[in-house]
Amino acid sequence: MTASTSLILFAALAIISLLAVSWVDGREKRRKALSKKLKGLRQHISSTEELILEVDQMVESRAIAKLINDEIIEMILAMKNVNPEAGYLEASHQTAISRAEALNDESIAVALDRLKDSDAQIARSKKILEEAAGILRRQQVSGKLSFEEMNAFLSELSWGHLMVEVITLVGQGHKAQRRQDVLSSHAFYKKAQQLLMHSAHPDKRRHRFIKELSEMLANKRLTISEDIMPETHLNPETTRQASAPAPNPREQAASTDTAGSDLEVIPGKTEHQSSRV
Repeated sequence: MTASTSLILFAALAIISLLAVSWVDGREKRRKALSKKLKGLRQHISSTEELILEVDQMVESRAIAKLINDEIIEMILAMKNVNPEAGYLEASHQTAISRAEALNDESIAVALDRLKDSDAQIARSKKILEEAAGILRRQQVSGKLSFEEMNAFLSELSWGHLMVEVITLVGQGHKAQRRQDVLSSHAFYKKAQQLLMHSAHPDKRRHRFIKELSEMLANKRLTISEDIMPETHLNPETTRQASAPAPNPREQAASTDTAGSDLEVIPGKTEHQSSRV
């Protein structure tokens, strides 16, 4: 074998080796990129599942939660097409299907829980409702929802957005009533009423809510009707309704003036706060 032939052979082997290394390196990079993408999708699915659970507790209709769950099912199916060997995807798929069946079951009552314990919880709940609204808007753009359907669902989310703060304020008022702090309770009820009055939401329950809060401030009722506020676990004992003293007008005015200092959870937020999502 001549020197030139050996040189050509060694050069060819070197090129083949470089190509093989490049192919292996490229395949490893693609594998890592795919793994990273699938991990990101898994995290997105997990956070969306949490969003579904939260939304289901803040709006009356389960159709919104079901639409979001349908999006999870689509993501899982897309992931299975890319990586059919991943066993965890089949488990996630079955979980999403079971959740869809539960959301379709009209016999299961919606357990609303819009009464929060802090400003941070209120802010988190509102953010979740806004994220849900964003998902519905994307679904409308992609043709999965009509414009009318989207607007109807957005109205429900907007009502939940308003109720999270209003009902929390009423709940704080109930807590004050339980410890017989009439001035603080009236301050909370008044602030809840102001939020409702400054909202432009078309839901007919808003006017009833305002009226019933006025009756509570006038000591004519103790709680809000359950069809408006089913979160009743903080309701004051009804036996105290008859014996509760009517507030002095000066005291009531003072309670309104000092609402910011009496509020334990919601410090002077909003007379003009929007409830839109």
